[in-house]
Amino acid sequence: MRQFISVIRRDLSVYLEKKSTFVMAIAFFLIISALLPIGIGPNLDLLELISPGLLWIAFLLSILLNISHVYEGDYRDGSLDLLILESDLPELMLISKIISFWLLIILPVIIFLPLGGIMLNMQPNDLIKIIFLIIVSSPYMILIASIGSAIAIKMNNSELLVTLLVTPFYVPILIIGTLPFVENDILDFTFFRSSLLLGAATLFTLAIIPFLVTYILRVNSE
Repeated sequence: MRQFISVIRRDLSVYLEKKSTFVMAIAFFLIISALLPIGIGPNLDLLELISPGLLWIAFLLSILLNISHVYEGDYRDGSLDLLILESDLPELMLISKIISFWLLIILPVIIFLPLGGIMLNMQPNDLIKIIFLIIVSSPYMILIASIGSAIAIKMNNSELLVTLLVTPFYVPILIIGTLPFVENDILDFTFFRSSLLLGAATLFTLAIIPFLVTYILRVNSE
């Protein structure tokens, strides 16, 4: 447990030294949220109708822009090899790095979600619901993206490759996260059902992905 906490503290201090990392994540999210309505045009009813999906996309792009920071720095200075090869529970160490990434990269973006929702003409009730869904599913999105980051860890400027690798796994989350806001008498997909499915997806990835990422990183370290 001490090693778990020490990894979190170390990563937090590294992220705080590089303030541009989370500033860029926030700026990118806000820029996307501001540009998307311009592309839609002056039809506010249409913008309100598709705004949940647009907010999801802006948030996902912010994750993909910064996911390489989870392992890249530790891989370059060799500390990642120590965590993977010498730790008794390397999967727990990887979870600690995910927690650090969530606290200083994802949490600031989540704080600015209401502003993004206002830019996209979302109703306050829908905005509260979608923020909750994003918070619940954010560990899933980070863990899935971390697989691509681990695969492409030896590459420079790997963001495009990571995006291509993980985007198919984001499609179900986008569908489940936006269905409660779609008026459809046939599906009748409620907010509660969406919350349960996204929560189940997060728990499933927490149980499986750390072991998979550990294996990938071990292969890359050889």
